[in-house]
This record gives sequence, structure tokens and C-alpha cells, in this order.
Amino acid sequence: MSQLDLNLLKVFRVLIEVKNTRKAAEILHLSQPAVSRALRRLRDYFGDELFVRTAHGLEPTSKALVIGSRLPEAMDQLFEALNVQEEFEPLLYSGKVTIAVNGFIAHWLVPPLIKTLTEKAPNMEIYMANWGEDTSDKIIDGEIQLAINYFPLGLTKQLIQEKIGRDEFVVLCRKDHPFQKEVIGAEDFPKYPLASHIVPGWNETKNFTVEALRKFGCKPKVQLSSSKMNIILSSLELTDMLLPCSKLLAETLSDRFRILDIDPELEQPSPDFALIYANKSRRNPLDEWLQQCVIDCVNSKFK
Repeated sequence: MSQLDLNLLKVFRVLIEVKNTRKAAEILHLSQPAVSRALRRLRDYFGDELFVRTAHGLEPTSKALVIGSRLPEAMDQLFEALNVQEEFEPLLYSGKVTIAVNGFIAHWLVPPLIKTLTEKAPNMEIYMANWGEDTSDKIIDGEIQLAINYFPLGLTKQLIQEKIGRDEFVVLCRKDHPFQKEVIGAEDFPKYPLASHIVPGWNETKNFTVEALRKFGCKPKVQLSSSKMNIILSSLELTDMLLPCSKLLAETLSDRFRILDIDPELEQPSPDFALIYANKSRRNPLDEWLQQCVIDCVNSKFK
């Protein structure tokens, strides 16, 4: 085994998980030809084809499955024993990273996060995505390095949810809205139409405000639903609609809108929010650096 480069085992470990050389290259931050060359060396070393190309990707051989069932734990133990510390150099990084964020959180967190990332890694290409129905799968596949959403979500154990902060929920309305009280209760909601910001995988099948009011026998009218926050905010300024939303988001818009507190008797969704990332990449230096950048931005918000 002394003749086998440990970097080849890293390639094998990712290939056995994603079964695709392109995806493996993205996760490992290598070129696809480099992954293919590593696979050829692995085949020569083990004297086995290891992966057979099919219409659906790479199919591992029986020998590859045996190796793959034992390798992750063995590698983790080895690197822990050797205390191998890989370093990420943000100034030298010129690749692409993708981060998915719940729309409520994105409005207040993404601008300072982008500022931090571009200052520390000026050559990094950043793609900010909305949280969607396939976000979990894309994190597992390595297409998305990191996500931020409310916590907890019913996700596979292949993903880690790490709580990093706590929000509150309030109601947003236009400055000259006819509702004049500072706290809005169950009896007030049915008097005005609601706007709903849809976040796939979180509230597209369940409106938390409607559910909370149903327990009080109230039936509010949801007049506008959209995944586009700019559409909702523009409509809010021109109508009597109310938008239940994140307090952290609302505070960034206080110059344009009024903020109403919600009667504490009305049940609200969990205000905790979390980092979400793949269990298999928890020691990836780039991913760890991105996670710390997010945590630093959140912490600075609460100072």
C-alpha cells in the first residue's frame, strides 16, 4: 500500500459516492481528465476495472464495493491519527462555489457574505441559489457546497444541519397601512389579505400563518404567493397586503415598511436557522472555510 498515493484514495472515495467523473472533479476541485487519470492508476494498482461505464454513470464492480465499504472509515482514522491538516488558501482560489439560501435569510445575510467572500477570495466565482426542491440532492452530489435554511428540516442523514442563529417572525406592511396597532393578533389578520413568500421544501405546501390562525377559527385570504421577494415587496407598497416574514429581513426594510409584532399566542415556525452541508465533505478545507465565513457574518449581525 506504500506505493499508492493517498490522493488516489480520495478520488476513489468520491467516485464510489457520486459514480460520475464530472461530479467527482467538481467536488475535488480537479479537472475531469485528472480524475480519469487517477482512475486509471487505481485500476492498475488494484488489478480491477473498479467502475464500468453505463448509461446512468459509473457502476462499481464487486471489488470496488468491498473497498468502498471499508475505505471511508479507514481514511478518517488514518488522517485523524496523522493529524493531516489541509489548508485552503482563499487568495489563490479561482474556482466556483454555489451556496443555496432560504429567501428570507438571503435578503439580510447574502450581501455581507458576498462582501466577505470577495474580499478574502477575490478570484472566486460565487453563485447564490434559492433553496429548491432538489437542493438536498445537489448538496449530496457536490453541486452545492453549502446551504442555509430554517432548522430543523426533515433531511437525510447524509446531510449535517448545524444551528448557527435564531430569528423571529413579524409582519411587514406599507408605511401608511390602515392597521395602526403595533401588535397584530388573530382577530386582525382576516381584515387584510396576506402575501406569502414561497420557499420550496419549507413552506410551499404549508402556510404557517394560515395554520396558526385556523386554530383560532380564523380564515385569512392569501392573495399573493411568489418565490420572488422583489415582486412581493413591490406589491406590498401598493396594497393593504400583510407579509409574515423574518424579523432580520424586516429590519433591513424598515425605511420602506412598517414592522408589526405578532401576538405571541399565535404559533410560529421554528426561528432557528442552520448551515446545511454534506456529511462526506465535512473536512473539506474549502467547505470548512465557507462555513466559517457564514458563521462570522451571522455573528457580526448579532453584535
